[in-house]
Amino acid sequence: MTCPPAPSQPDRADEMVALVADTIAQSCDAAEPDAPRASGSLDPAARAGIAALAGNSPFLARLIRRDPAFMARVATEAPDALCAEMLETLAARAPEIDDRRGFMALLRNAKARLALLIAHADVTGAWDLARVTAGLSDFADLALDLAVAHLLRRAMRRGRLPWPDGREDAPATPALCRGSGYVVLALGKHGARELNYSSDIDLIVLWDNETVRPLGDTLPGDLFVRLTKDLVQIMEERTGEGYVFRTDLRLRPDPGSTPVALSMAAAETYYQSMALNWERAAHIKARPVAGDIAAGEAYLDRLRPFVWRKSIDYAALEDIHAIKDQVQRHYGARALTLPGFDVKLGPGGIREVEFYAQINQLLAGGRDPSLRPRATVAALDALVAAGRLAPAVRDELVAAYGFLRMVEHRVQMVDDQQTQSLPRDDAGLDRIALFAGFDDRAGFEAALLGHLRTVQAHYDALLPRGETPAGGDGLDTTRFADPDKAEQIVEQWRRSRYRCLRTDRARRLLAQVLPALTDALAATADTDRALVRFDAFLANLPAGVQIFSLFQAQPQLMKLIARLMGTAPALADTLAKRPALLDAVLDPGFYEPLADADALETELAAVLARAPDYEEALESARRWLAERRFQVGVHILEALTTVEDAAASLTDLADATLRALLPVVEAHYAERYGRIAGGGLAVIAMGKYGGRELSFTSDLDVVLVYRADDHLSESDGPRQVGPSRYFSGLGQALVIAVTAMTAEGRLYEMDTRLRPQGRQGPLAVHLTTLDAYYREDAWAWEHLALTRARIVTAPGAMNADLNHILTDALGRARDAEALRTDTLAMRDKLAKEFPNRSPWSPKHAQGGLLDMEFAVQYLVLVHAHAHPEVVSPNLKHMIERLTEIGALSADAAAVLVDAYRLQHAVQSVIRLCLDDDRIEADFSADLKAVLVKATGADDFDALSARLARSLEQVREIYDRILGVAA
Repeated sequence: MTCPPAPSQPDRADEMVALVADTIAQSCDAAEPDAPRASGSLDPAARAGIAALAGNSPFLARLIRRDPAFMARVATEAPDALCAEMLETLAARAPEIDDRRGFMALLRNAKARLALLIAHADVTGAWDLARVTAGLSDFADLALDLAVAHLLRRAMRRGRLPWPDGREDAPATPALCRGSGYVVLALGKHGARELNYSSDIDLIVLWDNETVRPLGDTLPGDLFVRLTKDLVQIMEERTGEGYVFRTDLRLRPDPGSTPVALSMAAAETYYQSMALNWERAAHIKARPVAGDIAAGEAYLDRLRPFVWRKSIDYAALEDIHAIKDQVQRHYGARALTLPGFDVKLGPGGIREVEFYAQINQLLAGGRDPSLRPRATVAALDALVAAGRLAPAVRDELVAAYGFLRMVEHRVQMVDDQQTQSLPRDDAGLDRIALFAGFDDRAGFEAALLGHLRTVQAHYDALLPRGETPAGGDGLDTTRFADPDKAEQIVEQWRRSRYRCLRTDRARRLLAQVLPALTDALAATADTDRALVRFDAFLANLPAGVQIFSLFQAQPQLMKLIARLMGTAPALADTLAKRPALLDAVLDPGFYEPLADADALETELAAVLARAPDYEEALESARRWLAERRFQVGVHILEALTTVEDAAASLTDLADATLRALLPVVEAHYAERYGRIAGGGLAVIAMGKYGGRELSFTSDLDVVLVYRADDHLSESDGPRQVGPSRYFSGLGQALVIAVTAMTAEGRLYEMDTRLRPQGRQGPLAVHLTTLDAYYREDAWAWEHLALTRARIVTAPGAMNADLNHILTDALGRARDAEALRTDTLAMRDKLAKEFPNRSPWSPKHAQGGLLDMEFAVQYLVLVHAHAHPEVVSPNLKHMIERLTEIGALSADAAAVLVDAYRLQHAVQSVIRLCLDDDRIEADFSADLKAVLVKATGADDFDALSARLARSLEQVREIYDRILGVAA
């Protein structure tokens, strides 16, 4: 054991030493009340160890204050035995906890204790580097294994997976995972059992197609994606107890387009046909750590020919050299100086030692299995044993590696930050030097620079540095607000990491269009965001030659894409997820007006009819709708259509989707439940959907109604149920078909809360129930909402019956004063729930769309009894009809119609072009230009003034109609 470093904060160190000593003394007092107080229970070595932690690390000092009793054990007991006891206790207690939050708290508290234990063993020299990193890795393995068992057991208890060997309700121990077919692979430092103090964990999550047998209708892909997301939450969500490990799943095959958990068959296909050499290098360290370990080992065995080639692989060296060049470009122009130096990625740093070992492994490991150890030092040892590395070189590299990893740990221990960079200020550097065991910064600097230069010399002798000039074949990153981030993105392209850049021709074509692409992205107001979104677009392209050729031939297409990336995040995200939509843009009919609902329904029905099964029908519907909605979005952005016409087109799309999809859902549902003779399900649109006023991001407000002539009848399928259960189930099936997140996304969000009795009522209501509810039980606000009702689809004569019910409900005689009071109360409630922040959020602003709707709907309900012709789900039509009967003056109607068009246009454009809630000061020049175009304003200042006046005028009319002043 070495002498612990002196504390840089002696006062804090003394405070924590005293706290631990007092805790020990109190424990002794409790055990032996009459014994003398044990003030000297901590020997000098124990005090020095506590002082080294608390006096150099605010993070560790907080952990000591949180659990001084455990710190007392750490300072006085053997670390190996204590670590083993802690892991055994965790393994025993975790299976007893069913509650997710309780389980997460257990893991986090164990991680906090482990942080103290390992920091103390490291700083005092009780453990060497290999034992420190193994201790961290062992805990990560156990935490993941227990978390997987916890989640698999929950899936088994919910009937989604079978119990192993019929052992129903088996405990959530790692044994439960074996044979499950679900496995977690660790890569990087975790895979090599080299985790650093604040490391994240790099994982690939797989499931075995041959083993997994979900129960019921559960799809294995859906089940394990959800389970993996829960696993990540358990690991990295920050709670009051902290977190366990930051978790990174981006090393999986093609992370931009694959789910977080994928089948082994899909992964093997990818690696054997499409993977890049850097992915081979990453798999050197791959290790199954949780779940079905045997399945993971078998998978890696099958992948061995991909990782280890029999012949010398110089192409792999080029890829690794390209990665090294990226780091060199970032750091190469900087001198080897302490402030801000990155001990991992900087010249001569940890990464170069790792590359040194991996390059040699890739060169000869295919023919010599002894060269395949996962850990860096073990690999260097194997190279010496094979006669491929001089022992003296190995000794120098291992010494440098150990020193650099020690410095990395000290930097991370200070505040539990995932960093490898030294402080930039003098005081911070002095503290790190002291924490690393040096008396002054000069000694620390001399030692560090000596190791860095040694590593540089050996690495350069193995693989001389490239001469690629920074930015020579990429974007001018100085034109971006964050040049470093831009450089990182460009490096992804240089390294050909994406599928679309795997061929030489694709890379050459991209290099040729990069200058024009730079200009197009730089012409957007938010260049950084545009670049990030374009990077996501490239990441999802299956191939690049065609699109890059198109960019060359049609520069205007590149400019359109740049505008989408910089101005319209909703469209950019859609394009990034579905690059094939560019084919639609090139279609001559793309810029023609959208077809009407009937033609769209016929088109989609034909698409669905070609689908071989139900799941593919849902995916086909999503692809079709994405293309059509994308078309409307581009029309809005390019001012090829008015926002009002675009809203009608978006509504037609929604109508066509539900009308074409409902029969497919009914047929699939009937396979299990059959049909109800004489019955049928209808869909009523409400809100903006009912009023044909959808925007690009709108959800669908619907009410589901059914008819069954015989309430006592049952369905005629394999599972026979009564009408209420049958149609509620059918309604649920429709909602799931529309809202489920699949590989192609979801169709729409759907809201069914406007049905009778809201969430408390059945999902689908009978015609007679609907009629009785609106006659006898509905609140005034529900009648206001009903003014927007529109039948989307209804079978046979049910359409006429529904129309009669709606007309009757809206046309009843009203007490105008009571309705006015109820209307004001409901509007005030919404104003409190959604306080107005900005005139650029015109839905909830005073004088905005909601004020307009409440005032106009109030008038419709007051006058519908005498003038049923005023009823219409569309707000503009309501205003026009109220004017015709004299309920609104012509001047007020003109103000309202103009305000409706203006505010609806502003809201639709902002929802299309912003992915968060921002104020006017954050509007880009591009967004302002789109708003001006969409509203027909002279300029943005004129638009701002017009919008402000519109809000004032609408509020005046609202106050006058509802008598607010009175």
